[in-house]
Amino acid sequence: MLKRRDFIATMGAALAAGTPVLAPLPAQAQGKPGLTPGRGVVSAPGLSFSALYIAKRQDYWSANGVDYSLKTVQGGPLAMAALTAGEADFACIASSDPLIAWDKGIKTLAIAAFTSGVAMQMAARNDWMAKLGVTPASTTADKVKALKEARIGVSTIGGGPAQFMKYVATLYGIEERDFKLLAVGFGAARVAALRENQVDVIVGSAPDADEVALLGFGDFYLSFAVDIPAFKDFPYTILAVTPDFANAQPKAVHAIAKSIGQANDFIQSKFGDTLDILKAEFPKIDGRAIVRSMERDRATFPRGGLMSQSMWENGIKVAKNMKTVKNTPPAAEGEFWTNKFLT
Repeated sequence: MLKRRDFIATMGAALAAGTPVLAPLPAQAQGKPGLTPGRGVVSAPGLSFSALYIAKRQDYWSANGVDYSLKTVQGGPLAMAALTAGEADFACIASSDPLIAWDKGIKTLAIAAFTSGVAMQMAARNDWMAKLGVTPASTTADKVKALKEARIGVSTIGGGPAQFMKYVATLYGIEERDFKLLAVGFGAARVAALRENQVDVIVGSAPDADEVALLGFGDFYLSFAVDIPAFKDFPYTILAVTPDFANAQPKAVHAIAKSIGQANDFIQSKFGDTLDILKAEFPKIDGRAIVRSMERDRATFPRGGLMSQSMWENGIKVAKNMKTVKNTPPAAEGEFWTNKFLT
């Protein structure tokens, strides 16, 4: 079994090799009197982590007694490495990341859910769809089967979107060797790769696919949360800490989880204000794409950030079926995930 230090060393090697670190998310100033300072890391920019932007704009961090800086890194493995190496107090990641880490003997604790459905999108080039004889209105089965031999752009080969894409393919009899996954980066880089015909389709967080549709060279292809039943009740993006940190600083962990829970409640109760905040946070993205994506995925933001055993049962089942893990944590609340810091 890969030991914790080996896992960290592997991730450190990726950083040393020049893996880029993205610009930090805007954060409140550190060192505010009376507030507990700390550090958080985010595995990717995107609307699936909308609660982070809401929490900042609504100042939930300060209201709950903490003052956190937030940095975005390229992918879940790097976020997990920062968390387990003690370089971050919490990590905002896809649920596949801590499941893979658990299989390698590295334990973390999920304390809140950003999304409880796989709020991922696919976009496809118009010329590729015409060549294959599929359209956005085709059945889900036909659209997935058309991916055989396709060039599929993902953020990173080991990240959540790539893993979930592999699972969706298996549901329709397509094996991993039947298509080609290409790492093309996040957001604008991913959209550019599709526009420049480096890939036929892209898969990742919202609102990339809606943006492609508005730009006109491609169209929205699939919504995992809407079109794939297995992904409707699912821990897609989650907030995780180490068990040691949870035991040593329960008040801080409660503040972190509560802030995200409050932000998710804001999304559901003040949706119009949420859209305004997200448009301001993503000024380079067409606001119409943000509206389309959030309206489609609104139901995936669980009130209070709460998780359920059924969510994790589905997440563990998918991880096993994808054969990305052999050893999985218990699905029952307590050891791998908990809602106790949300109440």
